[in-house]
Amino acid sequence: MLKKLITMTLVLSIAATGCIAEMTVEEVAKHTQEKYETVHDFKATRITTTNVQGAEVTDEIEISIKKPNKFMSEDKKRGVITVSNDEVMWVYDIKKGEATRTPLEGSGDLLDYDRFIKELLVDTNATLLGEEKLSDMFCYVIEETPKKDTYMTGQKIWIDKKYWLPVRIETDFESFNSSVEYTNISFNTGISDDEFEFSPPAGVKIIEPETKLPNNVSMEDAQNNVNFTIMTPSYTAGYEFNGATVSKSEYVESISLVYMKGRERMTITQTALQEKHLLPNAECVSIGETEGELVYILGNKLLRFDSNDKEIVITGTMNKEEFIKIAESMN
Repeated sequence: MLKKLITMTLVLSIAATGCIAEMTVEEVAKHTQEKYETVHDFKATRITTTNVQGAEVTDEIEISIKKPNKFMSEDKKRGVITVSNDEVMWVYDIKKGEATRTPLEGSGDLLDYDRFIKELLVDTNATLLGEEKLSDMFCYVIEETPKKDTYMTGQKIWIDKKYWLPVRIETDFESFNSSVEYTNISFNTGISDDEFEFSPPAGVKIIEPETKLPNNVSMEDAQNNVNFTIMTPSYTAGYEFNGATVSKSEYVESISLVYMKGRERMTITQTALQEKHLLPNAECVSIGETEGELVYILGNKLLRFDSNDKEIVITGTMNKEEFIKIAESMN
């Protein structure tokens, strides 16, 4: 009887191994996208590690997201809490005793790893390496290399078999590498909207950007209220101009152009050139004869570059090629 039981166990093990071998990258991606559609809210600890020439920096942040665009994060190391209910974003710096309040006009889906998976199949050569246990999670491991020459040289992704979530992403760049890992994960726990509301504690200094014009003014009105020539794209990937906002403070003025395509939003912000720092985990991309920085942030992308004595930042959910094409058409 024992011999028969051992034989049966071996047969089942071999059969299971065969099933694993038959799984493809496309099937893993399909399961991930299907699971994504059932997710309403998400909580996790996000651990980001960057290694530059042996110097390693690790950040740990608690995050909560509720579809489509409510967000809360707490960085205990730096003492910073960020809360957004899609209408207002608060950034509370506990150590400084300051809270910055920024009005919003909507954003893309903040939990948009579905788009990330779709682009993985289009923009890279992806290979399913097999399975691996990560902490207490059983994962499929995918290795990918860019189809075109980019600042990123390679990437490995661990997709949890239970949640079908990319729980770890390791990215190799030319001069450094980084990783993002999610732990303490929970889905669909019914996060209350109250978690995405913020009331500054008594005595905290409130900082609000000074806005001279209301939101969604015409391009002509916006141009009349800034001291530089506004640049606009001749190519917009099907997005239509929806309005502009001029922001002014003691030190800087900027213009934000909003473009919409259905519910999807693209924003182009222009500011007079100032001293700046490299964006962390950014991919270096070519925009005509200049270089830009492209980063992925919570399902959205951000492209930053300089042109005509201005810093230009484009945010949205388009693929990388569309970002670059829009940037190259700015004049």
